[in-house]
Amino acid sequence: MMSPSFDYAGFASRVLSGPGTIDRIADEVRRLDAKRVLLITGRRTGQTQLVARIRTVLGELLVETFDGVTEHSSVAIVEQLARRVREIDADLLLAVGGGSASDTAKGVAILLAEGPPLARHANTFTPPDKLVQQELLQPKMPIIAVPTTASAAEVTPGLGIRDEHGHKLLLWDAKAMPRTIILDPQANLEVPLAIMTTSGMNALAHCIEGLYSKRANPISDALALHGIRLLAQGLRAMVGDPDSIDARADVLNGAHLSGMVIPNTRTCIHHGVCHCLGALGGLPHGVANAILLPHAMHFNREAAASKLALAAEAFGVDVRGMDEAAAVDASVEAVRQLQRDLGVPTRLRDTPLDRALLPAIADHAMGDRALYFNPGPTPTPQAVLSLLEAAW
Repeated sequence: MMSPSFDYAGFASRVLSGPGTIDRIADEVRRLDAKRVLLITGRRTGQTQLVARIRTVLGELLVETFDGVTEHSSVAIVEQLARRVREIDADLLLAVGGGSASDTAKGVAILLAEGPPLARHANTFTPPDKLVQQELLQPKMPIIAVPTTASAAEVTPGLGIRDEHGHKLLLWDAKAMPRTIILDPQANLEVPLAIMTTSGMNALAHCIEGLYSKRANPISDALALHGIRLLAQGLRAMVGDPDSIDARADVLNGAHLSGMVIPNTRTCIHHGVCHCLGALGGLPHGVANAILLPHAMHFNREAAASKLALAAEAFGVDVRGMDEAAAVDASVEAVRQLQRDLGVPTRLRDTPLDRALLPAIADHAMGDRALYFNPGPTPTPQAVLSLLEAAW
């Protein structure tokens, strides 16, 4: 069999990983030649010991804190922050929190550099195969990211920002990626298990979808497979001992690998539907991911059989003697077992989601760029609805 031809683009962020790395943040600000930092976070994270420590370490470098980031951050917040950056003459954005904090910072950097409105810079997908990705060329304000979840949003050029109609604008800009990412497992100890387990399922989905994306390649496969191993062992160990720094480190590092998968492979139907479950249905992204992943794997079982068999091995399944179909089933069961071990939600019916929204969510998902990268023919709205009904 001939080796596949592929293009691979490396996106370099400086990564500081280990206990106590948060204390190096002021050095990173100075390394980036910045002097006026705007900290972007959410209300709950803004009250943590982590943020208090960051304020102390930064001292006079920190000129303002914005703690109004919400789940599925909005265009209005991005516009508000862009105005504030100009007013206080900030020269570096510090995102502390989950994916919404990182996406907000990236959105602000894009808006400041490329100009309003933000929607003008969003990607569009028209089924079955028309993907338009805006080319954003201007240099961007530097960002430092301190993730407190396993979402890995800080690792990728992609971001999602909700517009005034509840639809998610999806943007892509390598120049908006954080210059430095700080993974501090000791600081992560105060993050609740429920947040780490559901966002860990999100990271796991990055790895699995990256394996079977139409853009998958040998380099992304290697990142995805080791990401699965680290996440599966780290998440279980973390649930067994929430105060284990080693377990938290495995989860954070596995999530970072999952984020490294996305820039080249992108995500597929699972994430396309989860975006809409959040934007239209109000579900936290981690919760949507935790529920939908085995159903999306089953949905792609024929088009992605060989890659799902590899995933089974990464989960530690002994696939010797199994045919490919059995290995695929084993990979799906491995995810279901992980759901049980972690105690994450497994059905949409157990969330506040209104079932009547499912057809609208399925229709809206058809415009998500993730469907462009899904293996096999582009799914129909009815197929997406069937996926949602299976997860109900």
